[in-house]
Amino acid sequence: MAPLTGYYIADKASLKALTPSQRTNGYSRATSIGTDSEWYMFLAASTANADDDAVLMPNDNPPTGRWHKYGSNRGGGIPGRIICNSQCGIAAGGSGKAFQFYSAQTVGLVIVPGFDINIQTNNDAIRVYRWSQEPNTPRFGQEATPIIQLPKTGGKFTVNITSTYRWISVYARNPSQNNNLDGTCFTVTGNVISLLGYS
Repeated sequence: MAPLTGYYIADKASLKALTPSQRTNGYSRATSIGTDSEWYMFLAASTANADDDAVLMPNDNPPTGRWHKYGSNRGGGIPGRIICNSQCGIAAGGSGKAFQFYSAQTVGLVIVPGFDINIQTNNDAIRVYRWSQEPNTPRFGQEATPIIQLPKTGGKFTVNITSTYRWISVYARNPSQNNNLDGTCFTVTGNVISLLGYS
């Protein structure tokens, strides 16, 4: 996977060298290890013992604040799973219409439309929603306001996953449905959500 500006950093040493202004609470960065990467989140209140793997101590040795590893692309990326995949036969490769997170976290994500999905050109062509229960057709449990609205080209955003809101789904304006918002089938690799098509 090619490095993504703003999320990837060269290595653990570079991550530990970030200054206090570069490590806000809940901020995620990935370190590159050859073709692999490991994901770390900065927890400002943490006093965990650093082991130079699961927990990294910033170089300025603050009394609180540690980088905690929470995933790697070798282990599937962000801890969670694609769900609601029964309607995504058109998009192979383990795609689904929702993602269920396994733990509370604030994480940076990137949406990238695939080659075969047609999305109407519009400033709010793509919308991402959190859910308080597994996503469903009647939309019970879906937040009324989207996390983010993006143009058809996609983009970066940050989402706060909690014990209540632990699911997300992505909608896009489908020209075949009068440009109405339609649920997309997508895959997740690292922190990248690839939109593949509609169900």
